[in-house]
Amino acid sequence: MSRTQFHKIWVQQCRATRGIKRRFGVKSALDYLIGEKLMNFADAAERHPEFAAELPRFQAAVWNIFKPYELAGYLSSLKPSSRKRLQELLYVDSFSRSRRAS
Repeated sequence: MSRTQFHKIWVQQCRATRGIKRRFGVKSALDYLIGEKLMNFADAAERHPEFAAELPRFQAAVWNIFKPYELAGYLSSLKPSSRKRLQELLYVDSFSRSRRAS
C-alpha cells in the first residue's frame, strides 16, 4: 500500500479550510490554516528537507484561498511576535510595499 506523505498533508488542510471558511467564517479558517497549520508546517520545514521543499507550494495555496485584505486584517490582529513570523512566511511586507509603489 502507499505510504502517507506527511510533507504533503497541507493539500488536505487547504481543502478543509475552504469548508471551514464557508461554514464558520474567514476568521476561523485563518486561525486554522495560518495560525495553526502553516506555523507548524514552517517549524517542521526548519528540520526536515521534504517539508522545506513543500513550503512554497503551501504558501501559494494560502494566497489562493484568502484575499489579500483578509490576510492583512488577520495579521494586524495578532501579537507582534506572531505577526512578524507570519508576515515573513506570507511575504506580506514585500507585497504591501510593491503595491504601494505601483
